[in-house]
Amino acid sequence: MLVFAGLAAVSGGAAALDSQGAVRAANRWNALRTGDDIQFDHRASRVLIADLDRDGVDEVVYLLTATCVQANFDCENEVVVMTPLRKGDPRIRISSLDHPETLAKWRQVEQAGYADDASLQVPGEVRALAIVDGRIRVEFDATLKSPTCKRSDRGAAEPCPEPGRYRWTLAWQPGELTRARETR
Repeated sequence: MLVFAGLAAVSGGAAALDSQGAVRAANRWNALRTGDDIQFDHRASRVLIADLDRDGVDEVVYLLTATCVQANFDCENEVVVMTPLRKGDPRIRISSLDHPETLAKWRQVEQAGYADDASLQVPGEVRALAIVDGRIRVEFDATLKSPTCKRSDRGAAEPCPEPGRYRWTLAWQPGELTRARETR
């Protein structure tokens, strides 16, 4: 069963969250990412709304990607779960020393009412992202020369999957996103 709902608790109270509000929340949060000369242009796509833990409060799920130029590390390609902000939420880190532009971005995040809670890197080109029975399903293609899984620089990190099409089922609980199942 595909879940795509429309209510969320924002800043401690209930407010309607539609797909435009979810996209706005993801984009505002990612506007805080400064990037550098290697990885930049962070963007949210495939934005979904669902009550993953069935507590009556919707979460926002999206794919975070970035542009990478000559990176020797895995380019960002993450499934992200956002949760509503609460009064005094520690994810909001406004400082009196912040540049006025940064302060304005933090205020926009507060207005959107959501912030990133947990994420998981996907080591391939994402073909589909869906919510099925309270779980996140991501389908992707792993390739030999993927910018999202550098085979030559793995070090102690998890190895890249063999080339092919994969389907991961992800489970979310506050602060944690994990693989529940993998099929090929």
